[in-house]
Amino acid sequence: MGSESATDAMGSIAKATRVSGPLLALETAAAFGVSLAFLLALAPSGPFSKELGACEAGAVRDVLSGNFVLPNYTLGIPVQVPPMFWWAAAFAVHLFGWNELALRAPSILATAATSAVLYAWIASALDRRAALWSVPALLTAQYVADASRQPRMDALLMMFLTLGMVCLERALASPHKRMGLLCAAAISMGLAILTKGPLGIILPGLAIAMFLATQRRFPELFRLDVIATFSVALAIGAIWYFAAFHVGGTAFFEYQITQGLLHRFFGSAAGPLGECHNPFYYFLPRLVSGFLPWSLFYPALALIVWRERVTLPSPVVFAICWFLAVLGFFSISAGKCLVYILPLFPPLAALTGWLIARVTTRSTDSSLVQRLFDWTSLLIGGGVLIMLMVLATLFFSGRGANLGAHLHPSDKHFVEVLMSSGSRAAPGLLLWVSLWLIGGILAVVAFARKRPLAESASIALIAVAGTWFWYGFLNPALVAEQTLKPFAAILDSVAPPGVRIDYIGETDCDLAFYSKHEIASTNIFRCDKQSNDVYFILHEERLKNLSSDQRGCLERLAQSSSVDSHGARVLMIEKK
Repeated sequence: MGSESATDAMGSIAKATRVSGPLLALETAAAFGVSLAFLLALAPSGPFSKELGACEAGAVRDVLSGNFVLPNYTLGIPVQVPPMFWWAAAFAVHLFGWNELALRAPSILATAATSAVLYAWIASALDRRAALWSVPALLTAQYVADASRQPRMDALLMMFLTLGMVCLERALASPHKRMGLLCAAAISMGLAILTKGPLGIILPGLAIAMFLATQRRFPELFRLDVIATFSVALAIGAIWYFAAFHVGGTAFFEYQITQGLLHRFFGSAAGPLGECHNPFYYFLPRLVSGFLPWSLFYPALALIVWRERVTLPSPVVFAICWFLAVLGFFSISAGKCLVYILPLFPPLAALTGWLIARVTTRSTDSSLVQRLFDWTSLLIGGGVLIMLMVLATLFFSGRGANLGAHLHPSDKHFVEVLMSSGSRAAPGLLLWVSLWLIGGILAVVAFARKRPLAESASIALIAVAGTWFWYGFLNPALVAEQTLKPFAAILDSVAPPGVRIDYIGETDCDLAFYSKHEIASTNIFRCDKQSNDVYFILHEERLKNLSSDQRGCLERLAQSSSVDSHGARVLMIEKK
């Protein structure tokens, strides 16, 4: 890979399309606005169902009650990462009320801001065209779109890490702006630590070390201003850790550090096995499935990077190092949850945007890269048309319902919702089919006419329409059938205000979120007949497993519809 002074592969064309000053600020604001509008189209007010963030919303209630330093999910269970997200969510709830949009607002705004930061970086450091293509590539990545709708800290971490990474790269490339950029990087990394712990400083440190090593500038890592940047970031994060230790004592250290960090990263080497234990290659297939359709361009991207490794622009080299740092760190970790690799999608989107900008200007000297790109576009467009034909065949032949019988229950529900939407000609379904049909035809025609710009536009249309259909239409429709929100309203109307309700088994996240009652999970049930105001919730499957004596001392008050394989949720009261 080339040095800082290597010839920019895009030459004078790229230099002519870089943006700076007021125009850059205006375009960045536009990127934020467009991104926000798209994310708001993904049903941010849709009901919660089995989302983990709905359970964790108890920490928002705790912050609103005044417990800022170490809020609890439920009584006696403190948050397992620093509480930046729950601070932001509590502020949103203060502004908009206790509802789904308020809980999702920090993630939505953070994802839109990440897109804007990515655009500003690529447009100013590389090429406006690459910046334009990087935004849809980022927003339509499956994990990014999903994280933007989750009331959890991951999108917020992605935003702070992206800003910190970008500021570090620009500081190394812009000596006259170095001090200001390093200050911004320190603050961003510090806030990232306050969002999800030491990852906020570890990942940028790994990325910048790899980058400087490839540029043969590794000694710069030990410059006083760079050391000061990471020290300030560490100090910002340490403020909360010291305060939380003061509040939680050794129990906090055991829960946050030993279990939350060491066991999760080292697994059995540090004691009990950490969460999400998966093999080292776990993320590799997810990089394909989670970045469709853009991931199908990986061969073309890999080839152009290899062919131009000596003259790669510095921002491209940094994006590669950023990507590898995140992927490598979590691949060696014993704990590998899907959402962990969220911070690698901004650099991956940047690399995708750079590839498209290169190919659409036909400035590449590698005809094989061009052919790979063209044939991939045809594959995507043709594949979409085939999928639509198969879907139409299943619907009009009536075999779609039979297909569901052979699928996993969750997939079966999706098929049922899809077939139901088709039978009533739902506008959302018709819009998706129309856009995919247009995108597929456009991709095939553009391939025949050798127009890579039109090919790229068709793929973007397919990606945007598919993301909106999945997260803005199909998922919300499915959740509407699975949520316990209606049952929570019934529960609140039946049980007296202020009465605690015991949930036998693991509490449903959405029920805990929507009910005004305190719902506590318990695995112990006894008919002690000490009070006739003892309320219980359990699902039908567990109810059947109770003894006849236990069932005999309970009176059924209300029940939900059957929302999953466990059956309906039943509200019961202990008989006198």
